[in-house]
Amino acid sequence: MGCVSSNLFNHDGDDFSQLGSSTLSHHIVSLTSSTYGLLTLDPPLSSTPSTPLTPPSRFTFGSIFPTSLSEPKSLWSDPKPLRSDPEVINSWELMAGLDAESFRFSPLPPPKPFSIRTPKTADKENSNPNRVGRVKSPLDRFEWICPPGGENKLVLYTTSLRGVRKTFEACNAVRAAVENLGVMVCERDVSMDRGFREELNELMEGKGKEAAVPPRLFVKGRYVGGSEEVMKIVEEGLLGEILEGLPKKRAGSVCEGCGEAKFLPCFQCNGSSKMVLVVKEEAVGARGGGGGGTVVVRCPECNENGLVLCPICS
Repeated sequence: MGCVSSNLFNHDGDDFSQLGSSTLSHHIVSLTSSTYGLLTLDPPLSSTPSTPLTPPSRFTFGSIFPTSLSEPKSLWSDPKPLRSDPEVINSWELMAGLDAESFRFSPLPPPKPFSIRTPKTADKENSNPNRVGRVKSPLDRFEWICPPGGENKLVLYTTSLRGVRKTFEACNAVRAAVENLGVMVCERDVSMDRGFREELNELMEGKGKEAAVPPRLFVKGRYVGGSEEVMKIVEEGLLGEILEGLPKKRAGSVCEGCGEAKFLPCFQCNGSSKMVLVVKEEAVGARGGGGGGTVVVRCPECNENGLVLCPICS
């Protein structure tokens, strides 16, 4: 069914008999498939110019109680120019009347100076009661037997003779263990100098004959022991602590004087350990002998083997 004003409207039907004439003046549209595209709702064009529509007045509170503030302002009015000068805020005026004591901050306490605590100033409550105040040296457990000139040295009595293989190998093992730590070794070979043998016998007096058999190690005047004691200390890893503080030897350095042999031929007798003295006739005549002659005496500068200690590395 179409519009009532169109030709498709059924005037014979009773569908709108109950409606008044005023109802028929409006366009009543029943949208069906036959009316799509035929309906036009645009108003007809008029030849007379129409006045622009004005929006209805809006009800406001100022319309009932007019005040100076209720004057309508246009949204399209000229905007208020911004102030070019920045606003100055006086902080002293804002803080006027406030209590100065309420804003007083207490300064932090100054830091305490750092100091290293010594055993004397250490806290007694946190200290170990079983601990001794002075730190003991690893050498304190060894007996004080100091060889001549060995207060601050490592003195090792050895032998270079291979008559007894066990003794010779023990001397090499102790020497290698000490030299591996890079310390200077004052080696005294009892087979090269009889004075060293007598010196060792005096140091080990009262300890038995076995105690005088090399090798024997002395560190800073303390008797460490023989090969068995030294090798046990090496296995425990304590030899480095015992040798701490001793002078070090430059790696790869060899004595230019003796080539690490520790001995040199005597400069007076050229290693013969004998000297020939010419006796004057006056001295011989005083004794009632014949004419002058020569006398062979022992060299006072060297040992029984005609050797002297190297003046560079000894």
